[in-house]
Amino acid sequence: MEILLFMSLLGAIWLWWSSAQTRETAIRLARRACKECQVQLLDETVTLGKLALRRNSRGHINIARWYNFEFSTSGDNRRTGVIQLLGPELTNMHLDVDTEELPSI
Repeated sequence: MEILLFMSLLGAIWLWWSSAQTRETAIRLARRACKECQVQLLDETVTLGKLALRRNSRGHINIARWYNFEFSTSGDNRRTGVIQLLGPELTNMHLDVDTEELPSI
């Protein structure tokens, strides 16, 4: 019984640590994407939208996380973006923006 409790505690600690590391990765990716598109990342943060188990390209089960963030193309609007990570790897990113809204380079 004590072993089961100890293993559960270790699993919870690992999940918390992994989630914190992955969230920091998602924030870095959102900042980079906003900088490249010349838009403003709002609130300088991401929020966890969805969590699931998925297989990676090698067939191993990993935690898939979808993070949402908001950005602005003009300073007075709010648009949404989504980052999907499988483990620590980026699998998809989408910024909800029309090309006409982006500032000219």
